[in-house]
Amino acid sequence: MRIQRWLQYFLLSLMAFMILMWIFPGQVRAELNGRVEHTAGPSEGLSVQAPEGPPGYRVLWPGHRIVTGTVESLSGDQVKVNTGELLPRFLSVKEAADKGLPPLKRGDGLQLAINDHNLVVDFHLGGHDTWHRIIRGQLAQPLPVGQEWAVIRTEAGKEEAFAVRPLARSKVSAIPVNAPAIFLTDEANKIIDASFGTEKILTHQTAEWKKSPPKAPYRRIEGTLLRSPGWVTIKTPEGKEELFEVRPYLQDKLSKAEGRSVVVLLDDEDKISDVAGAMY
Repeated sequence: MRIQRWLQYFLLSLMAFMILMWIFPGQVRAELNGRVEHTAGPSEGLSVQAPEGPPGYRVLWPGHRIVTGTVESLSGDQVKVNTGELLPRFLSVKEAADKGLPPLKRGDGLQLAINDHNLVVDFHLGGHDTWHRIIRGQLAQPLPVGQEWAVIRTEAGKEEAFAVRPLARSKVSAIPVNAPAIFLTDEANKIIDASFGTEKILTHQTAEWKKSPPKAPYRRIEGTLLRSPGWVTIKTPEGKEELFEVRPYLQDKLSKAEGRSVVVLLDDEDKISDVAGAMY
């Protein structure tokens, strides 16, 4: 009887282990071997090398996702990171230094880029870099009046709605429904650029986005919003006050944010064209 119970326990444990290996292969191996997950090379989308574009500009390949985590402990070359997943992630202290990160310590917040094989392909300190994401798919339906939203059917067949930044609306609205297309989203998960056409065109545009942000990029301004007639004054964390003109479609929204902290985006004419961060 004892042998039978022991055998049942052993089989159940083995099944649980095999399920974990199937769902979290990289993490289970790291946990068993006590080794770190080294970020993948160019074949997986990202590498430890500095990005080609401006400092802080990184682009996720299609199928990649961002996971946030907290440093739990450091031991030798290992950084143990709790991401809220079933198992922790183990990163390399040396690799963090190679990326130019300051010495990591317990409690530091990190953002990890995970590919479609559930492997870490890049990481950095939370809030220090800007992640842009490339989405391959098709417009599932025409843009509504105002062109503020787009419903995209991804390659996986899932339909998702995305807000469209003002300067990208003419490009997105010009894409035929069901035509192969790619969309570039910013850190707020809003579409900032788009393209459609043949596979050659899409591949070329993807490479261009990885090198640098799209033309007419937005400039970010953070601070406290102080209202003035027709314009807004923003007081930065350094105490400097700056006056900006607001695009008409945003004036009503910003009129309700007086005295609140905001992150606004300026277009190529230095006018406030969008709000990147939530007003609180």
